[in-house]
Amino acid sequence: MPSPQASLSQKAEELTARLEQHKNQAQADAVAQREKARKEAIRRAMSGKTEADAKNPAPAPADKARPAPVKPAAAKAPAAKPAAAKPAAAKPAAAKPAAAKPAAAKPAAAKPAAAKPTAAKPAAKEPVEDVIRAIKLPHEIEAEKRTQSEAKATAGKTAEPQADEKSSTAQSVPPVSAAPKTGSLPTTKAAVAQARNRVFGSYAPEPEPSEAAMKRRVARERALNSKPALGRTAQVIVALVFPLLTLIAAIRLVATPAFLALSYGRPGFPSDSFGFTDAERLTYGSYGVDYLNNFAGPEYLSGLKLSTGSSMFSEGEVQHMVDVKNLIGFAYILGAVLAVILIIGIWYLAKRYAGGVRRALFSGAILALVGIAALAVFAIMGWDNFFTQFHALFFSDGTWTFNVSDTLIRLYPEQFWLDSAIAIAVLVLATIIAVIISCWPTGRRREAARLRQEARAFGIGN
Repeated sequence: MPSPQASLSQKAEELTARLEQHKNQAQADAVAQREKARKEAIRRAMSGKTEADAKNPAPAPADKARPAPVKPAAAKAPAAKPAAAKPAAAKPAAAKPAAAKPAAAKPAAAKPAAAKPTAAKPAAKEPVEDVIRAIKLPHEIEAEKRTQSEAKATAGKTAEPQADEKSSTAQSVPPVSAAPKTGSLPTTKAAVAQARNRVFGSYAPEPEPSEAAMKRRVARERALNSKPALGRTAQVIVALVFPLLTLIAAIRLVATPAFLALSYGRPGFPSDSFGFTDAERLTYGSYGVDYLNNFAGPEYLSGLKLSTGSSMFSEGEVQHMVDVKNLIGFAYILGAVLAVILIIGIWYLAKRYAGGVRRALFSGAILALVGIAALAVFAIMGWDNFFTQFHALFFSDGTWTFNVSDTLIRLYPEQFWLDSAIAIAVLVLATIIAVIISCWPTGRRREAARLRQEARAFGIGN
């Protein structure tokens, strides 16, 4: 018996192994009995004894001290009604002496040994094992039915009269059925698990997938995992275009008279030390911002006059504003082209690759976040150096430096550019956060994208 510390699964495996051993032993005993019956029948046929001699014993003795001789088979009824037509089981076993009827006269195949297992007797020490042993498995029931049918067929054949023209007493050898294959049943881990499930719970074997089903599954997995030819390229393009387009859109929102008024009116903004009032400053500054966004030429700024009658902007200031307008115009054109590319990329990914738009925008937002973080660190470490390097990158030397008394410096001081940089960073950061939240790769979104890709791969909903 297993130790008390053994788990339930170990006990089940041990009991299943004992059940299999008992069943194999019962099958071996049945085969041995059938073989013994076959040898006995051959021996009786060779010795000249008929089946009637073996089944009809001598009459009961009148005196115990002097038994009567056995009545020969020739004194019985004629062979037209053989004794084999009446099965021996019709007479009770108590009316026949044991010495007159040999044990081999009745074949063991007529009553299979597996129908009554020897271990069915309850044991006091292992009641659970006895209950399990009493359970008949499906293959045991089938073997029992097959053995019973073979026994009935054998009994029917032996019961038919077999008269021989040359000798009325000679009988042929009874037919012998082939012994079933013996051997231990598979005791692999899967077989033990199946037996344990049959004993302790419901068991429903899973059907083995066919070759066609496996091919369909492989094709399905390939269709789900496959990506369109331009899917990766479109994702990379969208991821690179998104930060640039977001930056250009933020610059366009800042380069407006509304932001200029907001910056002038905020607390702490420095006033003009050379005589511009807040109203004049806002009016003259709005002219410069409007020039950056319209299609007017340089005369738009060169024709402006102050209240004193002098020109508002010098020739150098007008030229610098022309350079800024050209740079802003190029950014707007680039933004329009990038917007078209972004729309095409998003349309392609939405049409051909489920989840591709979300992944591309999420990657672009992360890239933009890294870029804006690097620029912020560089600007915080030295704003003057950052401002100088920025202008040196886009303008020629000497065309963007002016005196503090010039109109451009009075209208757009250094604090204005710092506020503009902060406003652009805030707008870009807000857009990035919104995209990251809406495109975060959650399990629900991945599952929805997988279902859409599966439907698209199998032509559903196209």
